[in-house]
Amino acid sequence: MIYNSILIRYTGEFGVKSIQSQEYIEDLLHSNIRRALITRGGRDLLDRIEFVFRRGRLYINFAKEQDTDVNLLISVVGRIFGISSISPCFRTSLRDKTAVVSVAAKLMVSHGIFPGSSKISVRAIKNPNLDISSLKKDITNFGKKIVQKNDSDKGFSRRRFKKGPRWKTTPWNGPIERMLEIEIYEDQVYISAERIKSPGGFPLGLDDQLVTLVSGGLDSPVAAWMAMRRGAIPVFVVMDPHGDKKGTRTNASGVREIALKNIEVLVEYTKGAAEAPTVYVVPYESVLDAFIKHGAKKGITCLLCKRFMYRVAEHISFLHDAQGIVTGEILGEQASQTAKNLNVLNDAVKMPVHRPLFGFDKDEVVSLAGRIGTRPVADIASDPCKGVPNHPTIRGDLIEVEKVEKKIDIKKYVEQCVSNIEKLS
Repeated sequence: MIYNSILIRYTGEFGVKSIQSQEYIEDLLHSNIRRALITRGGRDLLDRIEFVFRRGRLYINFAKEQDTDVNLLISVVGRIFGISSISPCFRTSLRDKTAVVSVAAKLMVSHGIFPGSSKISVRAIKNPNLDISSLKKDITNFGKKIVQKNDSDKGFSRRRFKKGPRWKTTPWNGPIERMLEIEIYEDQVYISAERIKSPGGFPLGLDDQLVTLVSGGLDSPVAAWMAMRRGAIPVFVVMDPHGDKKGTRTNASGVREIALKNIEVLVEYTKGAAEAPTVYVVPYESVLDAFIKHGAKKGITCLLCKRFMYRVAEHISFLHDAQGIVTGEILGEQASQTAKNLNVLNDAVKMPVHRPLFGFDKDEVVSLAGRIGTRPVADIASDPCKGVPNHPTIRGDLIEVEKVEKKIDIKKYVEQCVSNIEKLS
C-alpha cells in the first residue's frame, strides 16, 4: 500500500460550540486518541508518527511509506467517539503536481471510481490561488488514459494502488464510502479514496458519569453505547437473577455471563478515556422470588423488578456522583414499557432515568447493534426470565405496586442486595 498518512475528521457538532468549548473538546479528543494508541501500540508508536492539528481535523503522518502502523491506527482511532470518519491517505507536497495528479488518478481507477464521476472532491485550506477546476480536469484526463490503455501504464501497479483490506475498527463496523477526496492544507496534499465511517458523537469524559443497566439482550447495551457516544463514561450494572449472594451461583443460565460479554464489547469503546468504566454485578434471586410470589397474580412482577433495579442503580450512582440512570426501554415494546408503566417505574427513584431508545423500533435497534458489535452476543441462547407473569399489566397502578412493596419490605431487600454487590473493575 502507498498510504503514509491518516486523515481524521471530527464530528461536525463541534463546530456549533463556542471557540473555547471547541478547543476544549478537541483537546480532550486528542488526549483520548493518544491514550488509546499507547494502550494498543505502546509509547514507541507515538515516536513513529507525527500529529498535525487544525480546526475540525487531525492528520497523522508516518515517517515512511507503507508503514504497517496504518492498520493499527485505523483499528484504534476508527472507533473513538468524537470522530466522524477517517481516511487512509497518500501525502505529498503541493509543489509536486505531477505526483498529485498521478496518484489521485491511479487511486481513483483502482477503487472503481469512474473518471469524470461526481465522486471527486477537492478542498483547499489556505490556498486561495489553487485552480481546483484545472486540477480535477487533469486527474480525470489522466484516469481516462489509464482506463483506455487497459492498465498498461508502467507507472500503475494495481497491487500498489489496490483497495485496502476490510479496515477493521473492531468492534465498530462502520461502512466505507468509495470516493476520491483531495484535501490540501498549507503545502501538503492528502489524497484518499476511502472514507470510513466512525461512531461520531462527543469524546468520552466530556460529560458526567451515568449508571447503565446492561443485560444480555439487544436493547440495553445499545442504549449504554448511545449514552457513551454523548461523552458519558458509564458505570455498568448487571442484575443477576441467578445469584443470591456475592460470589455464589444457583443456576448456570448464563444471564450474567452474556451481559458481561456485552460489556466487554462496550469497554472496547472506552480505550483512551482518562477514566476506565466500573462494572458491578448485583445478585438478586431471592428478591425476584419475592416479587413472583406477591406480584405474579396481579401482573406486576416486571414493574416490581424494574423499580427494584432502578433503586439499586440509584444507590450506585451516589457512590460515583453519577447524574442519571440509562436503560434500554422502548415505548410500547413490552407490557412494562407503556407510557403509564414507565411513569410507575420513574416514581421509584429521584434520579433521572434516561432512555436513549425511547422512539426506536426493533429493526433500528438490531441494525445499530450489528454496527456496534453487540448483535452476536444477543444471539447467544439463555434461560428466559422466570419472573415474567402470564398476563402482565399494561397500565399498572402505582398505589397497588407500592402496597406490594410495603408488604415484602422492599427497603430490606435493597439493603441486602447492596451489601452483596460485586465490583469487577
